[in-house]
Amino acid sequence: MANIELPQGLVALQLDVYAARLTLVEHVRANGPVRDWSPEADAEGADLQHACEVSEAVLQKAIDESGLEQKHGRRALRRALMAGAAPQMASQPGTTPNHT
Repeated sequence: MANIELPQGLVALQLDVYAARLTLVEHVRANGPVRDWSPEADAEGADLQHACEVSEAVLQKAIDESGLEQKHGRRALRRALMAGAAPQMASQPGTTPNHT
């Protein structure tokens, strides 16, 4: 893997995406199958899904503006972001970053 110098802001945004995804996953786990959700749980799930989409869009915009994806390629940049965020994710309860 190429050694990519990542701005801390990109790593922070990747952590925000992980946190938003984790919150959504925990909501789904806590409430069981979607078909059994109450209207309140369904509304909260929709809000959490929207929050994931927003955080992913913010990260993608920052990636686009950085020019790193064009320089190093999408796959190499994503791997570098995962590697950069992984040490901080390890300190988050319930997280196990994927290292593949």
